Amino acid sequence: MRQTRAEKLISVLFPARCALCGRVVAPERRLCADCLSEAEPIAGETCPRCAMPKKRCSCGKRVHFYDEAIGAYIYDGVVKEGVLRYKKNGDRRAAYFFSEAAAAKYREKCLSYADYIAYIPQRRNETRERGFDQARELAALLSENLNIPLFDGMVKLYDVPPQKTLSHLYKRGNVAGIFDISTPEIVGGKTFLLFDDVKTTGETLEECAKMLKLYGAQRVVALTFAVTEKKRRPDPEKGSKQEM
Repeated sequence: MRQTRAEKLISVLFPARCALCGRVVAPERRLCADCLSEAEPIAGETCPRCAMPKKRCSCGKRVHFYDEAIGAYIYDGVVKEGVLRYKKNGDRRAAYFFSEAAAAKYREKCLSYADYIAYIPQRRNETRERGFDQARELAALLSENLNIPLFDGMVKLYDVPPQKTLSHLYKRGNVAGIFDISTPEIVGGKTFLLFDDVKTTGETLEECAKMLKLYGAQRVVALTFAVTEKKRRPDPEKGSKQEM
């Protein structure tokens, strides 16, 4: 199908760009060839607790407030660069790609749909500083993609240091008690899809899932675009045996 003159002019003035690196790509493509080959999708059988492929899972057997974790990509390399680029620039094309990838993975993994899509809330000053609320933007696109209503009842009560600035030991306590729900009357007995762009330690998702469960949610599925791979700690017993 031939492009009109107006369409050609638009494609020249506003070319489509790769959702991860920003290079110019064909209008119908989300990723450039390099990013497509380098980005690592999460495939095969996965761990329901951490969303990683089972062969690479190192989360242990910790019980979570969310019932299942699902992720689309490994948070590394071009995927990590793309997420950080989106948070800085708010590239709408990247937002579409993140939400589409997460929606496709959710359809693949879940047999039944949720009643609502919730997201990790920001304080107003955080949104003001960043210029936009990336969590809500992505969740709204996901809501459109999956045709599941968006839940705006999760609220952040006060600010805390960013999780990425803290060691693993302090991350759980850092987010304890900072979230609440403004519309608890619609939570009871419902299934929620709790969305965030990246799952690192999962403590923020865990705290939000806890609040949903405390207010009576029946099931909470934690869905993220990307998942950080937790590095396995060396087994001291195995190491000592090898040295003997």
